[in-house]
Amino acid sequence: MLLHGEQFLEIKKYPIPTSATLVTEARVIDILDKGKAASVTIGTTTKDKATGEVIFENQATVFIRGSGGFGGPSKGADRGAATATNTPPKRAPDAVMEERTSEDQAALYRLSGDRNPLHIDPEFSKVGGFPTPILHGLCFFGISGKHIYQKYGPFKNIKVRFAGTVLPGETLVTEMWKEGNKVIFQTKVKERNAIAITAAAAELTSGEVKPASKPATSNGAGDIEVPGFGASKVFAQAKAQLDTLSPQDKAAKLKKANGVFQFDVTNDAGKTESWTIDAKNEGSIKRGKAGKADVTIIIKDSDLVNLATGKGSAQSLFMRYFKSLRNWANCSGKLKVKGNMMKAVSIGDLLAPPKAKV
Repeated sequence: MLLHGEQFLEIKKYPIPTSATLVTEARVIDILDKGKAASVTIGTTTKDKATGEVIFENQATVFIRGSGGFGGPSKGADRGAATATNTPPKRAPDAVMEERTSEDQAALYRLSGDRNPLHIDPEFSKVGGFPTPILHGLCFFGISGKHIYQKYGPFKNIKVRFAGTVLPGETLVTEMWKEGNKVIFQTKVKERNAIAITAAAAELTSGEVKPASKPATSNGAGDIEVPGFGASKVFAQAKAQLDTLSPQDKAAKLKKANGVFQFDVTNDAGKTESWTIDAKNEGSIKRGKAGKADVTIIIKDSDLVNLATGKGSAQSLFMRYFKSLRNWANCSGKLKVKGNMMKAVSIGDLLAPPKAKV
């Protein structure tokens, strides 16, 4: 039985190319005797085939049960950030984000090429001592990394230790502490209050970055994310993606939308928040109402999340909730559009997750 123990990723090139032919070369870094198991660390270097430029460096440590006791060393060398202990400070986290995984998360993640039956076959997972298939470590590692990116921006390296399991459908809570240019973090499973990731940290690419402030009132200032609104994560992700683009790529993406879009979003508790995407003047995504919007979209929080993640379509929402498109203001529907309705369809590219070509 092979279990993923630790992972270290160093991003050598920003912005990360969205299209390239990549070549990855692997090497053995360490083989340690842990008694009942062997610890094996593999390093990989990923390059752009056309230029030879290094894009990523990875170090993955796996534990192979039943393969220890061969008399090798039990402790490896210090490899800097890849082996740092990263103990959280003794204070409340500077930032906390949570995200629920989907019931089919492990099945979807298999599309990345990791077909370990531990994550899909109930009988195989029982052999490993798990009553049901567990989620891939790299999957919830990626979700935690996304949380750091959304709160603090790009990082040049990130290291984690997998300390527990996550079941598809459980909620991940990432607790973050800002220490200089490093974000120390740990990730828990909310439903079981169990640690999933520990001894973890990301080193930011920029200089000193202050911890994210508490959300301001809806006046366009302050943090984009608002507790209780899944839509706020959609806008935060869209802003993060936009900020990593080159000036040329950013201008091209904004030109496609070329408008000021205000979203008035109501959550299940009946609370309403607003966000504005200005793809015409400022090239910004922020919390708050627009001064003058070309389009105002009034929508339920869960519907906006579904639209952004491809689980719903604007057309289906219109058809379900509108009795009359000619007199939409009198409708009691969940999706309404004021202003240039045709322009509203152009905003999808800014809210959709990126599709990388590799």
